[in-house]
Amino acid sequence: MNDFGNFSIEHRISKDNFTLSRHYEHVYQGVYVFKGKVRYYIGDKVYADVHEGDLILLNTLEMHSLEVLEYPYERYIFQMSPTFFQQEIKYPEIISVFVTKPGDHNHRIELPEKTGLYVYQCMLELEREYKNKDAYWDMIVGSNLRRMFVRLFRDCRNQFSEKPIDASAAIGYKVLHYLDEHFCEDLSVGMVADKLYLSKHYIAHAFHDLTGYSIIDYTIMLRINRAKALLMESSLNISEIAVSCGYTDFTYFTKLFKKNTGKTPSRFRKDNLRKAE
Repeated sequence: MNDFGNFSIEHRISKDNFTLSRHYEHVYQGVYVFKGKVRYYIGDKVYADVHEGDLILLNTLEMHSLEVLEYPYERYIFQMSPTFFQQEIKYPEIISVFVTKPGDHNHRIELPEKTGLYVYQCMLELEREYKNKDAYWDMIVGSNLRRMFVRLFRDCRNQFSEKPIDASAAIGYKVLHYLDEHFCEDLSVGMVADKLYLSKHYIAHAFHDLTGYSIIDYTIMLRINRAKALLMESSLNISEIAVSCGYTDFTYFTKLFKKNTGKTPSRFRKDNLRKAE
């Protein structure tokens, strides 16, 4: 992420031999395909023919990779923290596009021509604001994200989740927002329930219905994502990273990290340093 910590955007062009191994992000990510053709693998889903004018949206927990079918592969990649996006957008029916639901979630939005042109113009303005960082640029970014996602919701309604935002779903979103902000703190289902003045059984059920995850599993994944980012991007030692991710027991953190990634934290850091070199 960038120095603002909430948003970044990058324009990339690959002319040959581009590969993307299976991984997942610790932020919300959008990929707007400007040229080329790719096959996306997201979780257990395959999007076989992602091409010019398509938009791929990924949440924080989704393993994904791709293979390029046609070069040049040109795209805009924008990333934002879940908290920033949820604060800017506020509407659960739009936020739902980043929340994985069992069975009915579509990561690919096939944009009508006029909508695609609108999204492209938004990409250009987002990129310009991000690069220049003039006064109040973050407010312009928030405004453009609102405009773009409202337009997507209006023009591509059938590609958003049709699950109604009832009282249970609204509670699920409150839990989601709370976890995204506080996942590094000492947490339990009971503590989250107390903060929201609801029963722990009710919030656990509402959250699972919304996301397909238990509250504890979702929290663990957010923490492991943060740990992976710190291992790759910081010089903190592993004990410091464990504490910053909410774990005071170093042995437990190492065991949990290996269970979720297949590697110890030290091996994960070494492998990624080798790749960078």
